[in-house]
Amino acid sequence: MEEIELRDWEHFREYVAQEFGGKNSYIFRGHADRNWKLESTLTRLAHRVSEDITPKLLESAQLKNFQVRIRGLRGTNPQLLDDNGLWSLGQHYGLCTPLLDWTESVYIASYFAFEHSESCQSGWRTVYALNRVGLMSTYSEMKNEGLDFIEPLYDDNKRITAQAGIFTKIPTGTDLESWLAQRGLERFLIKLHIENYCRLEAINDLKLMNIIGASIYPDLHGASQTCNMYIETLSDNHELEKSVKEFTEWLKESEAVKP
Repeated sequence: MEEIELRDWEHFREYVAQEFGGKNSYIFRGHADRNWKLESTLTRLAHRVSEDITPKLLESAQLKNFQVRIRGLRGTNPQLLDDNGLWSLGQHYGLCTPLLDWTESVYIASYFAFEHSESCQSGWRTVYALNRVGLMSTYSEMKNEGLDFIEPLYDDNKRITAQAGIFTKIPTGTDLESWLAQRGLERFLIKLHIENYCRLEAINDLKLMNIIGASIYPDLHGASQTCNMYIETLSDNHELEKSVKEFTEWLKESEAVKP
């Protein structure tokens, strides 16, 4: 698997334009910390429950319980959903599922990588690029061994369209990186690392593309997130401008006192 540490946000933009521009074979996912694994929320839950509850049993029980709990909550004559449709619906509303969210837009993935200011502990943010087309055409046993790509067609989740979203479904109890490595398929995954100090520049740039909370989450959550980030970035940009001004004045004073 290729891991690339990019110098700054501008270098990131140059790289993705060169490597992914005009290509439709890749999907992307953003992580706020480079140390986070590509594992589902249901796998994380499996790590916290009794070892006697196998991943297969946990997955079956979670889906059945969710199917029962949502009865009467989807309005009149709701669309009939298969298992993947139920998982996709649950993912939207916070259910622990075997799904991972991806997007067809590298910049939407970047938004998720930089969205929260205090999520990064390693000092590096990460955007994953997965060659979906190459993987599907190379490994015919992919679906039989638990990896699937899901593009839900139901109408309950407006975020799917807003985020150019797609899901991967992976076996509960493992992570995608390990799953690929065990089969010699890690070449289809690329990890792009960007230092955390680039966050303000990235958020400012993404805003010019209209990639903000309100466009990513077309609901009340998105409106709230946009308001929060507006104040945060307004403050950060003000402090940056102020520090640049102070530094410029210091340089002028230093030049004035030279013999």
